[in-house]
Amino acid sequence: MKRYANLWQEIIRWDNLVLAAQKAQRGKRDRLSVQTFNFNQECELLKLQQELQSQSYHPGPFTSHWIYTPKKRLISVAPYRDRVVHHALLNILEPILDRHFHPHSYACRKGKGAHAAAARLQKLMHHHKYALQCDIRKFFPSIDHDILKETFRRLIKDARTLRLMDTIVDSSNPQPSPLSLFPGDDLFTHIERRVGLPIGNLTSQWFANWMLNDLDHLLTSKLQCGAYLRYCDDFILLQNDRQLLKGVLQQIRGHLETKRLKVHDNKVFIRPVQAGITFVGFRIRPTHILLKKDNVVRFRRRVRWMRQAYTTGLIDWDHIRPRLDSWMAHARHADTRQLVQHLSRQWTFKRAETVNVPRYSRRQLEQQREQLARCQPQQQHAVESQQQHRVSFGPALSTCARNCMVHGPCECGPESPGFIPEPPRNDFHCRGRINAVRPVEAGRAIRTSRPAISPLLRQFHTDTMTTGMTGGGFDG
Repeated sequence: MKRYANLWQEIIRWDNLVLAAQKAQRGKRDRLSVQTFNFNQECELLKLQQELQSQSYHPGPFTSHWIYTPKKRLISVAPYRDRVVHHALLNILEPILDRHFHPHSYACRKGKGAHAAAARLQKLMHHHKYALQCDIRKFFPSIDHDILKETFRRLIKDARTLRLMDTIVDSSNPQPSPLSLFPGDDLFTHIERRVGLPIGNLTSQWFANWMLNDLDHLLTSKLQCGAYLRYCDDFILLQNDRQLLKGVLQQIRGHLETKRLKVHDNKVFIRPVQAGITFVGFRIRPTHILLKKDNVVRFRRRVRWMRQAYTTGLIDWDHIRPRLDSWMAHARHADTRQLVQHLSRQWTFKRAETVNVPRYSRRQLEQQREQLARCQPQQQHAVESQQQHRVSFGPALSTCARNCMVHGPCECGPESPGFIPEPPRNDFHCRGRINAVRPVEAGRAIRTSRPAISPLLRQFHTDTMTTGMTGGGFDG
C-alpha cells in the first residue's frame, strides 16, 4: 500500500486554514464562540498557524451533554478553534482516504449518505434471498487508541501529521465504554488501554470509517461477498445461501476481535429479504421503502410543539418552514405519499388573537423616507442622517417610533409630509395571521398566507400611503 508524505505544509498553509474556518462556521455564525473567533479571525488563524508550526498546539476541553433519542448517547463538542484544526487536517486527508475507502461505505462521504445506502440495499435485495445484518457494540466508545494509531501509520508516513492526529486522538474525553475482555487480557488491561472517540467530532467520523476499512476489503476481496454495504458501524451482507452467511459471521467476529471490537449479539440477524430490513432510518423491502415508525412519531410530536409555539408567538414562520422542508426532503426518498397527505392536514398554524396597531412593511417605510429625503432642508446635520440609516425598521414598532424614523429627530407635526397619524387603539384590530400548509403533490407542500386585517385598517393604510407617496403638499 502506498504511504503518503509531505502533507504537513499543505495542512498549515494559510489558505487551507482560511478554508477550514469557513467550513467550521457553516450554520453556526450566530454563536458566540464563532463570532468571537471571527472578530479577530486573522489574528486567531495566525496564532493557530504558529502553534502548529512550533508543535505547541494542544486541544481544549470538550463541552458534553447527553441525548436520549433514539438512544442514550454522550455528545462531546470540541472548542471552535479545535474544529478549525480538524477541518484543516481533513481538507488534506479526505481525498486520500476517500480513494482507499470501499466504494460501498456510505457514511460521511460526498456523493454517498443514508439515502444512497437505502437505494443500494433495495437494489441488492432484488437479486438475493437472505441478508446478514450486524452492528458493532458501543462502537465509538470502544475504539482502541493504540490500534487506531497503527492504522494511521499504514497509510501516512509524515511524522508531524501523525503527531497532530495522535494529539487529537489522545485529547478525547473519557467515554462510557463497556467492560469487554479479549484473549490475552488481564484484570488491568481495561485500565491501561485508552479507548473511545468523542461522538460529535468531525475527525471521529472519519477515523471510525478508517478503522473498519479493513473489514470492508476482507469481506469483498478475500471472502468474495460482493453484495455488501456499510454505514458507519452498521453493515449488511446478502447471499442466496443462509449457511454461507453463518460461516461469514464467525470470520467477522474473529476479525473484529483483532481490533478489540465486538458484534452486538442482540442486533445480529439473518433473515429473508422479503421480511424487510431496518437500515439507515428506513424500513426497506424489495418492493417499497417506508419510514421508521419512531421517526414519524417524533416528527408529529415536533409539529405539535411548533403549532403551540407559533400560536403563542415563541417562534415565527421562518423557523417552521425549514423544519418542515427538511423532513419532507427526507420522506421523499421513501414511498410516503399517503403518509404526507395524512400528516399535512395537521399543518395549520394560527396566531393567537391579539389587539395591535396597524403594521407597515419595511419597503413602504423605506419608500416614505426616500421621498422625504428629496424635500428635507439642506441645513440638516450629517450626524442626524447617519443616525437615521443606522436605525433598523421592524414591524413591531409603534406609530410614534415610525414617525421618528421617517422624519428624523427633528420636530414634525400633522402637516409634515408622510406623517402617519396614530389611530385610536379601539378602532383597529389585527385578528392574526393563519399559515396553512397543504399537500399539492407527493412529497411537496406549499404555504398559503391569509392576513386577517379589518377593512377600515386597509382603507386607512391605502389613503395614508397615497398621500405620502404622490408628493401631495411637498415643497420639494
